[in-house]
Amino acid sequence: MYVRPAPLLAMAALALSSLLLVGWHRFHLPSTPTDPEQQLGHKLVKRVDLSFIDQADGGVLVTRVSDGVQIAHIAVGEGGFVRATLRSLIRDHPITKHHFHLAMTDSGQLLLWDPLSGRVLDLKAYGSSNRQVFLEFLLASESRP
Repeated sequence: MYVRPAPLLAMAALALSSLLLVGWHRFHLPSTPTDPEQQLGHKLVKRVDLSFIDQADGGVLVTRVSDGVQIAHIAVGEGGFVRATLRSLIRDHPITKHHFHLAMTDSGQLLLWDPLSGRVLDLKAYGSSNRQVFLEFLLASESRP
C-alpha cells in the first residue's frame, strides 16, 4: 500500500504550527488578572477571606481567615451547593488548608474566587437561593466581632 507523503506532511505542519501558536500566546501575551476588580471593572464594597474546613463528623466549618472566628457550620447532608462549588474550585490543587475570597461589588455582584487558580465565580449565575447561602456568609462575617 502506497501512502502519499503530502497529506502526512500537511498534518504534521498543522500540528506543529498549532503548538507554536499556543506557546507564543502563553509566553508573550499578558496574563489574566487575578483581582476581580481588574477583571470585571467593578469596585469591591465588601470583602472577606473565608476558610472552609472539613470536620471529622463530615460537617464543614466556615471561618474568617483574619481572626479564625467561626461564621457558620454546615452539617452533614446540608450545603450541597457550597461543597460542590468549593470542590470545583480546588480540584486542580487539593490542599488541606485553603482560603477563598468572597466579595460584593458596587453593582451588587457576589463573587467567590480562588486566589491560587485565579478562577472567579459570579454566584448570580447559580440562582438566587444558592447565591443567598454565600451572601449569608458575607453578612455573618461582618456581624461577628
